[in-house]
Amino acid sequence: MKRVLPIFLILLSISSGVRVQAQFLLGQSSSNYAGVHGVYLNPATAADSRYKVQIHLAGFESYFYNNYLVWQAPYSPFRMLTNTVPSRYRGPNNGIIFRDQEYLREKLNGRDKHVRAGAEVRGPGVLFTINDNNAISINSRLRVGVAATDVSESVARLLKNGTVVEDRIQPQDFGSRLNANSNALVEFSGTYARVLLDDEEEFVKVGITAKRLISLQQAHILANNIDYEYVADPNAPTGANVLINSLSARYGMTNEGAYSNASFSPAWLLGKASAGSGWGADLGLVYEYRPDVRKYSYRENGKMKKDATKNKYLYRVSVALLDIGRVAYKNPNYVEAYQLQRSGLTLNESSFRQSPGLEGVMDGLNNTLVAAPEDQIAAYRTLLPTRLQASIDYLVKDKVYVNAMIMQGFVSNRNTNFTMPSVLAITPRYEAKWFEVAVPLSLTDNYSRLAMGIGARLGILYLGSDNILPTFNIGNPKGMEFHFGIQVPIYRKPPESQLKCYPETQKRGIFGFLKKKSR
Repeated sequence: MKRVLPIFLILLSISSGVRVQAQFLLGQSSSNYAGVHGVYLNPATAADSRYKVQIHLAGFESYFYNNYLVWQAPYSPFRMLTNTVPSRYRGPNNGIIFRDQEYLREKLNGRDKHVRAGAEVRGPGVLFTINDNNAISINSRLRVGVAATDVSESVARLLKNGTVVEDRIQPQDFGSRLNANSNALVEFSGTYARVLLDDEEEFVKVGITAKRLISLQQAHILANNIDYEYVADPNAPTGANVLINSLSARYGMTNEGAYSNASFSPAWLLGKASAGSGWGADLGLVYEYRPDVRKYSYRENGKMKKDATKNKYLYRVSVALLDIGRVAYKNPNYVEAYQLQRSGLTLNESSFRQSPGLEGVMDGLNNTLVAAPEDQIAAYRTLLPTRLQASIDYLVKDKVYVNAMIMQGFVSNRNTNFTMPSVLAITPRYEAKWFEVAVPLSLTDNYSRLAMGIGARLGILYLGSDNILPTFNIGNPKGMEFHFGIQVPIYRKPPESQLKCYPETQKRGIFGFLKKKSR
């Protein structure tokens, strides 16, 4: 057999047609002008926003990380994805020349391999400030997440190279494994946020987001205790087949009808006409320490108010629990899943060529593993990528801030669950009303990879990358990320009267290790 079916790469390709769940838009989301992007990170940020109304029209983000294949092509991954590869690297029909064995170097160290990829299309959304204490936000997005984790190195090499390699790869690790899944979800969400405490220097706001999730696609394969060996291929004297001595596997997919029949009908939105559906929620709290708050106070019509166009904190602490919830897959028209144990089977690539697309993958697995009706699972569930977000944002000087954030995931990929990588980031930024630039430095891909990015907001446009160096093909990339979008900001109005300053009283916040000197 010339090449074993690369299952985890197929899972990447079937994710609703998106090339590569977005990460976190580090260059945008910590800003006081983040608006909708801030709501996705913490729903409490909707309250006391700098916007009266923010209309988000459209945006896109994608990322890809792995610890196995090192990019060594003479052009960057970004150029390949955007089809901007120079003509000298194109063939007679203008196709991009890509030499798999030469341009993708394997990193071999005996450790388990993983790949994580995702994309997010942020659709129409709006943030609306009701008054000084209350705000709402309504948003929509398409989320795609793909991950293959805890893949034994020998299995990863077999999936990539097949059996035709210079030195045949013999499995050295009994109990080899492969965990891979892909998820594509349409999300509609509503957020309510309000100010809970406004006591001079102490300021607290809270928020909650409710989400309706409809599945467009889901696929998974969880294989453990894989014991295999190479055997002679009678049809190819120089090749080999793979004999599976034993394995335990759970796998399933939604068929192509899950997304080709997608609509916005009541039955589809309620989950009766979709492959899967579910509910989710975000919970958030923000605390601000405002030692100079009186600088922004003024009297209007006999009432004391604060200038809603100004940031007032010395430091801001944000904590949120995101993506609590799950999606259930139980529509027999779209869902097919199995759980089985097998031994003494030969893996043959021709089994996967009988039907195109998802049906071909499922047919190939069923034929290879001899799936029977008694092995079938009627329904299954996937958890959302539940994670904790915690950050502190500190005012260095006027319009200059530094943000430190950690995003820790709680959901394991050793199941059908939708997952996202954990990240730790420090992001200095300059922010003004119509212009902003941020330079995030992060440990991404579950804290395993150092990345530098840049993000900018220019009026109605935002764009950037949380991992900018691979865009220029610097440092033998193992991943990349970029994002862009367009929005319409309608800012809150400043007070009509002159601001009146008041004497300050030095006071410590609930995080007493920080304080502001009197000016």
